[in-house]
Amino acid sequence: IILDEPTNNLGVAETQGVLSFVRNARDSGHSCIFIAHNIHHVFQVVDRIVVMRRGKVVADDIDPKQTTVADVERIITGMSDKDIRDALAAGTQPQG
Repeated sequence: IILDEPTNNLGVAETQGVLSFVRNARDSGHSCIFIAHNIHHVFQVVDRIVVMRRGKVVADDIDPKQTTVADVERIITGMSDKDIRDALAAGTQPQG
């Protein structure tokens, strides 16, 4: 099952329904590709995370049980914590 941004523009109840569907499909042995920008939704339903940046895989086989949202966000942006803090302190949007 391939889901591309399945929770975009959904309310809370509808989002929970989609996430429940994906978890049930996964737990029933179905392969699911869950493409999303909402990292918290990703962590709720996947067994493995692959991060792409500008069309290229930059990290593969990340176990969400062995990492944190902050770690994955650093991989996504390609920035260190200091780079992110400096950009925010300067009033600019972090670029990665």
